[in-house]
Amino acid sequence: MANFQDKLKDLLWSFKKNKKAQIITAVLVVLVLALVLLYLILQYSSGTGTDGVDNTNDRNNGNANNEAQVGETSPRRIDGVETNVTTSNLQPVAIVIENLSSIRPQAALGKANLVYETLAEGGITRFLAVYAGGEDIERIGPVRSARHYFVDWAEEYGGIFAHIGGSPQALGILGTSDYMTDLNQFGYSQYYYRDDNIGAPHNLFTTSELMSFALRDLEVESNGDYDPFLFKDDAEKQDRPEEVNNVVIDFSSTDYLVEWEYDRDTNSYLRWNGGEEHVDANTSEQIRTKNIAVQYAETSLLEADSGRIDVVTIGEGEAIVFQDGVAVEGRWEKVERGDRTKFYDTDGEEIKFNAGTTWIEVVPNDREVTY
Repeated sequence: MANFQDKLKDLLWSFKKNKKAQIITAVLVVLVLALVLLYLILQYSSGTGTDGVDNTNDRNNGNANNEAQVGETSPRRIDGVETNVTTSNLQPVAIVIENLSSIRPQAALGKANLVYETLAEGGITRFLAVYAGGEDIERIGPVRSARHYFVDWAEEYGGIFAHIGGSPQALGILGTSDYMTDLNQFGYSQYYYRDDNIGAPHNLFTTSELMSFALRDLEVESNGDYDPFLFKDDAEKQDRPEEVNNVVIDFSSTDYLVEWEYDRDTNSYLRWNGGEEHVDANTSEQIRTKNIAVQYAETSLLEADSGRIDVVTIGEGEAIVFQDGVAVEGRWEKVERGDRTKFYDTDGEEIKFNAGTTWIEVVPNDREVTY
């Protein structure tokens, strides 16, 4: 034992005297530490922890902006539908579409992921259709002018706001908006086209390809960072009611009377407008939705000469959400400009929507909704 200790002392003494050996040893130690660190980084970035378990979903599930979760499935689009696209939040394009009774049916209204409907002037309703599904759509429109409340809703999603002109109030807000990219046809006509077979001003259209060119040319980020709704699974068929009254929204005259008829088999609602099936001109199929959110809002006359109105979009009010053949009463809330409008039940819990299209019917406080 003593002989071994003497040899060890001699070795250590020689190492202290040998500067070259010290340098080589230090370099080897640094290299080993660097390799260990690199291994740990690669394990984490690949989603595998030190215990060998894939933790990618654990990290991603905490990012509400990128993945709207239903159970444990992801990623999902703005409407909660599963997608094969790497990033679930495709940049939304919000387009103002008219609803004059004589120009129906509109093109691609049935392809929107979200649709807002409310009054414009003279008892005529107008739509803000939000597209973020990544689908190729050959014709969208007719595109019409903006109102300030449409601007406010479009700002909730960022992306692009497509329209042709607008009220002074709308154009004033657009001039100060940091929430989205304005695509007014008067400045960006290359992203729209006129159909010469239809009389102006009801003949302005666009396509998903033209909108994608606008996103590219204007360098709008491809990934939306809006706050998504919460989503849930559809009710099982045996749990859905067999008899459901139509949801009837009396906006103004019979031409703009809205009815939604529940289809138990598909767990969706079919749209009727002005007493007729409301179809999509591109597909000739009746428009349907998975969710209907009635948002009661204070509405008043803004300009007597033009008939323009004001719709209060910030604050809170009563709401009814229709899904799975049942009505969930509650309220809506929006704290400030740029925030998402959220819907809550009577217990104050945020309402979860079924994956699929949602129509938000913004109804004046003094109008009737029956169901």
